[in-house]
Amino acid sequence: VLGQLFALLTAACWAQNSIVYAFAGKRVGSATVTHIRLWIALPVMLLVHLAFTGILLPMDLTRASYVYLSISGFAGFCLADLLIFKAFVDIGHRETLVIMTTSPIFSTVLSWFFLQEVLTALQLTGIILTVAGVGWVLFSENRTAESGAHGDTRRKAVLGVLYALGGTIAQAVGITLAKFGMGADVHPVSANLLRVLAGLAGLVVFAALRGQLVKDFRRMKDTTALLQIGSGAVIGPVLGIILTLYALTMAPVGVVTTIMQTTPIMLLPIDKFAFKKRIPVGAVVGTLVAVGGAMLLFL
Repeated sequence: VLGQLFALLTAACWAQNSIVYAFAGKRVGSATVTHIRLWIALPVMLLVHLAFTGILLPMDLTRASYVYLSISGFAGFCLADLLIFKAFVDIGHRETLVIMTTSPIFSTVLSWFFLQEVLTALQLTGIILTVAGVGWVLFSENRTAESGAHGDTRRKAVLGVLYALGGTIAQAVGITLAKFGMGADVHPVSANLLRVLAGLAGLVVFAALRGQLVKDFRRMKDTTALLQIGSGAVIGPVLGIILTLYALTMAPVGVVTTIMQTTPIMLLPIDKFAFKKRIPVGAVVGTLVAVGGAMLLFL
């Protein structure tokens, strides 16, 4: 049950991230946010690693652990985020989140193939209910907006869906390889530090190819955006991912990724009471279905 609880706390971290990154992205651009947040997260992770292990960098891991965790970090922190942010632009935030709720399906298949993790019938039922409930919530919330949107071409919409699917699969691959790379010997904090380093390396190369490497740092003259990105970096890539990796050592990958997809449910009361948004009845029903599915994963 502790693994499931850590996964639920991770979902809360992503809820905080989605809010502060949305505000920061409007000020300096989503690609800049994706890049700069890992520069902020890296020194924090180094200090956390020093506090937990007594050394600044993990130097005693096997070659396989370095390889798997590095690929995991590149897939999760670099490739997945870039594809998902691109999908946000092409098809919209809500539509992308709907597609991302399929992540547990990919994670379950990958963990069965790589880790030989077999879920029980109750766990599979919980995954199906949670994915269906979250999808119901997101479709209900966005149904009105969808009916009035006619601007995107068919090609752009198809590409947006492909970007979202690609990001979702990359995220699932990253989580599965993280568990595979950790094995029974690697501390979750060490695993997260290696993943952050690999993800940052990929984003630096991407920013350099775009000619935005220096410009991304110059945009941090916007102190409000810097504070928003900083808070998100500590809560997300540091605390959130550490919780995820601890959860993976205690629960199956499919269960962990399913509970992590409940972030949109957590955002409902924030939208209702903080941002005064109207919550459709379908979203409330979907919430109850998703919560019921998540409860099965705690049994």
